[in-house]
Amino acid sequence: MNNMNFQVNLQGIIDLLSNHLYSDPGVFIRELLQNGIDAITGRKRLGHTFEGQIKVELFTSTPRRMSFSDNGLGLTQTDIELFLARIGSSIKKENLDTSDDFIGHFGVGILSCFVISEEIVLITRSAVSEEGLEWRGRPDGTYSLKTLTKKVPIGTTVYLSAKPEYEEYFEYYQVSNLLNKYGEYLPTPIVLSEDNYNMNINESSPPWLMSKKEAMEYVERTDYSTPIDIIPLHSHLGGVTGIAHILPYAVSLQDEKKHRVYLKNMLLSDKMSNILPSWAFFVNSIINTTSLKPTASREGFQENDLFHAVCDELGVCIKRYLIELVDKDMDLFQQIIRIHYVSLKTMAVEDDALYELFIRHLKFETSYGDMKMDDILKDHTTILVTASLDEFRQIARVAKAQELMVINGGYVHDLDLVRNLTQVEPHITVEVLDILKFSNRFEELDNEDHALTQPFLKYASHLLEKFQCQPLVRWFEPSEIPVMYNTNQEVNFFRLTEESEKVANPLFSDIVLVIKDELYEKPYAKLCFNYNNVMVRKAMESSDLTLQKASIELFYTQALLLGNHPMGPEELRLMNDSLLHFMNRGFENANGALQ
Repeated sequence: MNNMNFQVNLQGIIDLLSNHLYSDPGVFIRELLQNGIDAITGRKRLGHTFEGQIKVELFTSTPRRMSFSDNGLGLTQTDIELFLARIGSSIKKENLDTSDDFIGHFGVGILSCFVISEEIVLITRSAVSEEGLEWRGRPDGTYSLKTLTKKVPIGTTVYLSAKPEYEEYFEYYQVSNLLNKYGEYLPTPIVLSEDNYNMNINESSPPWLMSKKEAMEYVERTDYSTPIDIIPLHSHLGGVTGIAHILPYAVSLQDEKKHRVYLKNMLLSDKMSNILPSWAFFVNSIINTTSLKPTASREGFQENDLFHAVCDELGVCIKRYLIELVDKDMDLFQQIIRIHYVSLKTMAVEDDALYELFIRHLKFETSYGDMKMDDILKDHTTILVTASLDEFRQIARVAKAQELMVINGGYVHDLDLVRNLTQVEPHITVEVLDILKFSNRFEELDNEDHALTQPFLKYASHLLEKFQCQPLVRWFEPSEIPVMYNTNQEVNFFRLTEESEKVANPLFSDIVLVIKDELYEKPYAKLCFNYNNVMVRKAMESSDLTLQKASIELFYTQALLLGNHPMGPEELRLMNDSLLHFMNRGFENANGALQ
């Protein structure tokens, strides 16, 4: 049985790199930088004493050409043949002991050049050989290899010729931008040359080695906004050093995160979204790591156990900073809360220590207006919280008049934050409000008044039955509010199924019946008449049933309007008929008086 080798379609691999693996053709600059840095690292590990350098030279020829040189380890003929025999393999893995000092993989890196170049010419001399070699490769998979008679220096030079559609990647401004983007903080000097003009690329100190003041100025210069503060980031597990800068404006969880991440001082990505915990969306970060493993494209990290542990460790750095800030600078702490209270609420829900730190400083919408929890706790030991914004709106106008502290739990995390309050304030009582029982908290009528209201309530119950609403009478403040309508999601859902049943086909109608009749006991909304209101009393005392009917229908539809509840066609008709009734009554009385 003969062993056979796969035949590799190199053009297919190039298309794969261009269209799927790499986000931008310009990554060939990053790949060549990685190869050059790794080659210099490899030569130093052999004990050679030399000043490492990478030089990129541009030629104004047609087609545009470029050379990329390093004075690193170089390649032997065996190295080249191994690389060509196994597309995408790593020279370093074959010939050098695996080390964290290396950034990339030679094989895939050199292949990336085929995306933008018609031909790759590689001139090299190994640090362990006197022999210079020339390798020429083409996108069709053919290549040539020859020994040079002329002596060449130790290292590797790659010559590239631009494909017509990629000539912009050989122009000075584009190459200098890409070299700065990927190699600005590499320790090895990088020089860009064109027409005998040389420019040093990497003379800057990286942000993760700057003082706080320098880092603030750097972020202001690069992001065009002044951060609120700088948070140092460290992870021993991932060999991470970095900074997080607190954004001076509010952002949402859905906003794209743009953390800038470096691998051994080489830019890996300037828009990584998951290197910090999801709750930390109020900061952007600049991070350098020596230990996390890159993906095949080297535009992200492998999301293994180490990656997730590093993410958690960086989150701890941000939490520790905020905890310490309370004692160091309360004004700054309050400023962060004002701008990023949504983010901080998310953090407080997920972490007990941060909950205890933040809860008294967070603001909530209450029946007394927007208040800090610290101010709420000063005057109230019993707190009611609604499960939704809709429920809060139904009772907010009357809760304060009853001296009830009700917090709107309808915003993100607010319900959980309030419910957890007893964990840190055990003397506080927190109750999730049952909106349909809210009117039971109002003052009941005495026996005499109760008896007087029964005929009116019986009539109202008859009229409102078809709207799945039950009436009751209580005494409450403020007196100018005649009625209060309370409903919940269960009532609304049940009404929706009944409306759907009327227009559904037979099959769907059967499903609706199952939902309505077998899964639920029919729930009712509550319409509470205020016996403290003059108009309500007059309606109840009237012996004119036509007038009472119009009053009940108008009170009901008015309560729907005041509570921002949707009104169906039948309810709109009721409102229209009752208003017209009172207008006719008014005109008749006015005309009678004139006569």
